Amino acid sequence: MNKKALLLASIVPTLYLSAAFPVFATSTPNFGSCLNPQWSQTQVNYGSNHGVVNTGSFSGTDIIYSSNGNVLQCLCTDQGNGYQTNWLNVTDYSSTQIDELKAQGWIYIPDGKEWGLNYGPYLALNSTYACTSCTPTPTPANTPTVTPGPTATPTPETKVGAASANNLANTGDSFFIYISLLAGAASLILGVVLRKLSK
Repeated sequence: MNKKALLLASIVPTLYLSAAFPVFATSTPNFGSCLNPQWSQTQVNYGSNHGVVNTGSFSGTDIIYSSNGNVLQCLCTDQGNGYQTNWLNVTDYSSTQIDELKAQGWIYIPDGKEWGLNYGPYLALNSTYACTSCTPTPTPANTPTVTPGPTATPTPETKVGAASANNLANTGDSFFIYISLLAGAASLILGVVLRKLSK
């Protein structure tokens, strides 16, 4: 094998491994916050058994906001704990996009009907906030009046899940960085060796 063929056979794979691969981040809509909802309110539920994905069921006031098939669920429990769940409708998302969002902490729900949503797949992301008790309070005439909720004092959000809605794009991991460094070092060594062989 001549030197040019050897050089070409070793440089092409090295250049391919060291090339930068484009990374596409899956974007999500801005769900906003239960402390200052920006979407249309579509439902208010009082009482018990309001579920929060991977957390449990609670008594309190569950307020639902919707926009373009996506849902913002704001649950204010009787104890004053607030749970915000962002429900992302992923009917038109590819499995790659869904996997990318799951890696950021979103929880895959195969059918939204089980959670009172439209039929179809959703991703859910939980966070917490502080709110005041939001239960209906009876008047002396036994007619319930409802304290509007959630009224809250802004506090820093603590995550229930592994990620928040404002995650940065997942642009790869250390494996690709190490491979790129290794390919660069191999190219440098190969260049030195081939230069010595050509003399």
